[in-house]
Amino acid sequence: MGYKVFIYFFIVSISLGSCFPAYNVSSKEYRNVKADFLKKKVFVTNKELKKEYEILRHSKIYEITNDTAYVTRIKLYHMKISTPYCGNPIIGTVITAGLLPSYFPYNSSYSYDLIENNTTTHHQYHIGVNQSFWLFNIFRLGKTFKRQSGKALLGSYVASNK
Repeated sequence: MGYKVFIYFFIVSISLGSCFPAYNVSSKEYRNVKADFLKKKVFVTNKELKKEYEILRHSKIYEITNDTAYVTRIKLYHMKISTPYCGNPIIGTVITAGLLPSYFPYNSSYSYDLIENNTTTHHQYHIGVNQSFWLFNIFRLGKTFKRQSGKALLGSYVASNK
């Protein structure tokens, strides 16, 4: 009786442990966008919004500085993230020990105010990121939510400023 519990626990552990998460930008045209434009130096006034700050930093839209002498400032707002509705797609991934990938879409609304010369401009962008669970995501561990959201933000920024 004891070895059956061990085998069951072992199989469940292997199945759950083989599902590595990774993130990807939803829009394929945003995945390879480069920030090859002149960047403004900005000071972020509310860095305590850590997730939003890291996404802005990874987007490389602006050159972020810690010097408060710069006239251009950014005030970040909380992201509004729509999470997936259910976890049913992961069942196939768990049963196949990570060989069958599952995907969950995250659609976010990212906004901030750009304050320059007593003029405030509100910027709002749609960010689409997919989370995948798959055994072979072990080779893509650097693809975090913040980095991929930064890429999606850069893509939205470039597309809106064409």
